[in-house]
Amino acid sequence: MTGPHLYLLGGFDFAGVGASVPAFSRKARAMMAYLALQAGHSQSREKLAALFWGLNGEAQARMSLRQTVSAIRKAMQTSGGGRFLTEGASIALHLDDFDFDVARFETLATSSSPEDLELALDVYRGDLLDGLGLKEEPFEDWLRVERERLRTIAIAALDRLVAHYSASNDLSSGVRTAVRLLAMEPLREDIHRALMRAYAAQGRINLALKQYELCRDALQRDLALPPEPETHQLYQTLRARRTGSSSQTRHPAAITEPPPGSQAKADGGESMRPQTHYVKSAGTNIAYQVTGDGPIDLLYVQGWVSNLDVAWDSPRYSHVLKRLGTFSRLIRIDKRGTGLSDRNVGLPTLEERMEDVRAVLDAAGSRRTVLFGSSVGAPMCMLFAATYPERTAAIVLTGAYARGSWAKDYPWARTVEQVQQDIDAVERQWGKPADMSNAAPSLIENMIEREWFAAYLRNSASPADAIALWRWGTEIDVRDILPAIHVPTLIVQRTGDRWVRPEEGRFLAAHIEGARYVELAGRDHVIWGEGCGRLVDEIRSFVTGVLPSVPSERVLLSVLALKIEAAGEQAIEQCTDAIRDELALFHGKEIRRLGDRLLAVFQRPTRSIQCGIAIGERLKLSGVDARAAIHIGECEACGEDFSGIAIEVSSRLLDHARPGETIVSRTVRDLIAGSGLTFEERGKMEADGFPGALQFLAVTGKIQPMMG
Repeated sequence: MTGPHLYLLGGFDFAGVGASVPAFSRKARAMMAYLALQAGHSQSREKLAALFWGLNGEAQARMSLRQTVSAIRKAMQTSGGGRFLTEGASIALHLDDFDFDVARFETLATSSSPEDLELALDVYRGDLLDGLGLKEEPFEDWLRVERERLRTIAIAALDRLVAHYSASNDLSSGVRTAVRLLAMEPLREDIHRALMRAYAAQGRINLALKQYELCRDALQRDLALPPEPETHQLYQTLRARRTGSSSQTRHPAAITEPPPGSQAKADGGESMRPQTHYVKSAGTNIAYQVTGDGPIDLLYVQGWVSNLDVAWDSPRYSHVLKRLGTFSRLIRIDKRGTGLSDRNVGLPTLEERMEDVRAVLDAAGSRRTVLFGSSVGAPMCMLFAATYPERTAAIVLTGAYARGSWAKDYPWARTVEQVQQDIDAVERQWGKPADMSNAAPSLIENMIEREWFAAYLRNSASPADAIALWRWGTEIDVRDILPAIHVPTLIVQRTGDRWVRPEEGRFLAAHIEGARYVELAGRDHVIWGEGCGRLVDEIRSFVTGVLPSVPSERVLLSVLALKIEAAGEQAIEQCTDAIRDELALFHGKEIRRLGDRLLAVFQRPTRSIQCGIAIGERLKLSGVDARAAIHIGECEACGEDFSGIAIEVSSRLLDHARPGETIVSRTVRDLIAGSGLTFEERGKMEADGFPGALQFLAVTGKIQPMMG
């Protein structure tokens, strides 16, 4: 669309004609959506203030309403369409000339044409304002009702399409539609049966039997009920049909590497899904599974998004996981915000994901582990290895990168334009059979894998969250911590990987001490693509050859340098208790103090920033200013003290901080993408061990993470 648009299904997307996208706050997005759903109808200012600022005082609510109205008016004035009218105590939004997805969806969904119903479901990318929530009960009540209303319309459209494709014997379209309907209504036994019959009619008996297991498990989990007799009878009939045809020649499959019979084992018979466990990490539930019985603990962190359960439904992927379990105790996680772990938790930081992994390892009783990270899962493994070398036996990286976006000194990563193209493709294709042209070109003709991968993605994250996490992955930069990694490292890279180029793997190998670099022929980015057997062979050879070693005394630490702007030793001493309390609260350790200056170390960079800010705010209550500077780097333990370049850099950075200010190095900023902290460039300084000058920035505030 070239005209202005407002899309609310699956998130929030507003754009005018040739205008830059406005930076709406969460409440501005919510108010615009509320007005759009009642376009053309006036709403009173009093009602809007109560909806969005009911917890505030009357004066504060009015001021916030004025600011939000001003932001919406400005956006509409530059949009090239629509009208935003404010007359006295009333406000109304008119969406003339706008492409408004909710209105388009509702119109198409009332049609009797299957083509229009398909178009309606293309428009329905997800729940209304998916990922957006406010702690305002009146608005949340309204949003809940509207979401359910639109969701009901989408389900009705899917119901009609399933019936149409069944009557017209369009099996492929029927399967696609039924799968989507079950993603929204997993307890619909009639749709489970329709899908079982469609699979059977296609000759895919194993998938039909697997569908019965999914139905049975969902009913037992959510309702504690068995399937209806009709469903069970269909299952028995299909089992008998499979038994009767088991001696017939199998249809040639596109899967060549898994051994004969792996399709049947993955798709039929008893469920292969292992038990899912949960552990709390900073209040968030992290899901993990443990399989295999090898002597070495291997923790796999997948890239982008994942779903522990649905992974087992792919014959190829399950084959790879089983092979990894032949020589290791394989531990897999769904990262926070994805899969079976807690959703809607905001964008993560690398250190939060790192701490999630540590919580899982503690729960699984793994004291020293080989970390296996692919794609966007790899940077976190690198950070963990540098931060917790005593817990890391080795790291394995595949399809890995050090920086997520193009830079002059890192020219192999994807440009801003390419990233946007990727995101547009994700949004456009969500819910359809997955386009494997970049993820796994070798599987592009394999409809079973494409349908499975699409379902895998849908069950891993909402469209809005998936896009936000994709963009987040491009903001990562771990180049500065690579020299702090001192554990055995294997880097495996595909020569034709379309997302991560071989130069990126070579860069990692050149900057991680003693890393072993292996290039394999192939184009697939995912680990279950072409040549997956060779990849597992390389991992097995490396992992089984890793010998126990004495953990390094060198660790990655965030160093906080603090200067107290107080007159005299007595005034400084009066600040001691407050500083000690804040250090304890944020798990910091004071290592040195000299006069009005102090040094402390932290294992997590965000905590060091939060601590620096908290100390400054607390001392200010006593009329004392403090300035703080933070850098992260390799430090060496010397008893209770530490030494290293990071300590020297932090101390030198402190001279550039203004009273009452907290500044950080660019290295710190790059590691905490997704934290919600905002920064302003302050300058550069020369520092030993850094090519060129080291950029530093001031912490300017904290914003609420936006996931829509």
